[in-house]
Amino acid sequence: MNSIQIRDVTEADFVRIVALNQAEVAHTSPMDRADIARLHDFSAYHTVITVDDVIAGFLLVMGPKSGYINDNYGWFKKHYNDFMYIDRIVLDIDYQGKQLGHALYRDLFSFAQQHGCQYVVCEYNVEPSNIPSAKFHQRLGFVEVGSQWLPGGKVAIFNDKADTAPAVQVENHGGQKKVSMQCCQLVSQ
Repeated sequence: MNSIQIRDVTEADFVRIVALNQAEVAHTSPMDRADIARLHDFSAYHTVITVDDVIAGFLLVMGPKSGYINDNYGWFKKHYNDFMYIDRIVLDIDYQGKQLGHALYRDLFSFAQQHGCQYVVCEYNVEPSNIPSAKFHQRLGFVEVGSQWLPGGKVAIFNDKADTAPAVQVENHGGQKKVSMQCCQLVSQ
């Protein structure tokens, strides 16, 4: 890997982003070109990482005032005033394990701090499990602040692992997918 660059997404990148997302759809949600254009418009931060001018991955993030409607984003909006929500990060399989995800997150952390944001949040699957994502986020300082079942009659479990999370609350669920709600509190430099 000779030349690595992180840059803002352009419309010309949408086709590659859709292809990258499709390759990892088991861990993300499906999207087409129209979906990525809509998500891009909602985003506060949307970058690609290139290796020798080839798009190796992307990171899509929503800010706290986004008009984005999503169950997981909505969960964080209820519990945090000041956050950057990682909607998805995807790396081409040929570029995984090369610290590119860390580079994207370090760039996001810097962006968030420059904008006075204290928390970076995300979720990952625990049922079905996404162990690589769990390990990746733990290494970067993310901690679980709750969980919820998706898509049907959701259960939300809130705990006291973060200053802003309320006590435990459980609702009936009928969903097939459980996600772990994660938060990384940024330290001011």
